[in-house]
Amino acid sequence: MISLKIDVDTYQGMEKGVPVLLEILKKYDIKATFFLSFGPDNSGKAVWNIFRKKGFLSKMLRTGAPRMYGVKTILYGTLLPAPIIAASMPHIVDSVGKDCHEIGVHAWDHRLWQDNLGRLSGERIREEFEKSFDAFRSILGREPEATAAPAWFCNLTSLKIQDSLNLKYSSDTRGRLPFYPRMNGEEFKTLQIPTNQPCIEELIGLDLVDIGNLVEYQVSYLRDNAPNIITVHAEVEGNSYRDEFDQFLKTTISRGYEYMPMNVIAKSYHVAPIRDIHYELIPGRSGLVASSI
Repeated sequence: MISLKIDVDTYQGMEKGVPVLLEILKKYDIKATFFLSFGPDNSGKAVWNIFRKKGFLSKMLRTGAPRMYGVKTILYGTLLPAPIIAASMPHIVDSVGKDCHEIGVHAWDHRLWQDNLGRLSGERIREEFEKSFDAFRSILGREPEATAAPAWFCNLTSLKIQDSLNLKYSSDTRGRLPFYPRMNGEEFKTLQIPTNQPCIEELIGLDLVDIGNLVEYQVSYLRDNAPNIITVHAEVEGNSYRDEFDQFLKTTISRGYEYMPMNVIAKSYHVAPIRDIHYELIPGRSGLVASSI
C-alpha cells in the first residue's frame, strides 16, 4: 500500500503544481490526499533561517531550491507581497475535489507555523486553525476532517487544539505506523498517521542521489508489510520533478503496489498504540521534526 500525502505550501505549488499533479494522478487512476495551505505565501521569510538553522543554506544550495521553487516564491513576503494561496484559487480546490481526492488542511500561514510555532500563544495557534478551517468551509461547504502540520512540527498546544476539532486523523509527524500521540506524559485522542518515507528533497540533500537513480532509491525504501506514507510537495513533484514522480508511480504500479488516500488508512487503525512524540533531526533536512520513532 502507498498513500500520497500531497502538501501544498506555496502559491506556485497551488497555481502550477496542483494541476500538473492532478493530470499525472488521473493518468494512473490514483486517488491521493491533498493538504492545502489556504493563507499567505510568506516563503521569502525563510531567508532568516540562514542565521537560525544550521545547515539550512547548504541544504538549499544542494537541492537547487531557487530553481525548484522559482524566484518569485523566494521573494514572497519580503521584497514581494505575500499572495494568498488556496483561498484565492477556489476553482483549483474544486478541481481536486471533483477528481475525488481527499482534501485536508495544511496551514493558514505555512511559514509562520514552520518557523515560529514554539513562540506562538495558544490563542494565535487556535486562530491559525480557525482561519484555515473557515477558508476550507467557504470553498467546500463542509468541515475538514484531517490536518497536517507544516514541516512536521507540532507541540502540546497544537495537539490539544486538534483534539477539540473532531478530526478523523492528523499527520503532523515522522514515524513508522499510525499511533495515538503522547507528549510530555499527556495523551491525545486524534490518530496520527506519520510520514514514513523520505521526500525527494531529503534524498537529493543527502548527496547520494541524482536524477538518474532517484526513482530506484525511492522504491528501495518502500515496505511490503505496512502502509507507505509518502509526502509529495506540489512545488517539487508538480514542477521540476514531475517526470520522476510520473516514473515513480509507473514503477510502483508495475511492481504490485496499490494506492489509496489517507482516510482509508485511518479507517483501518481505530485500534493503534500510544507513542511518545519527540523532536529529532531527519537526514537531508535542516531543523527538527516531530517524530514517534
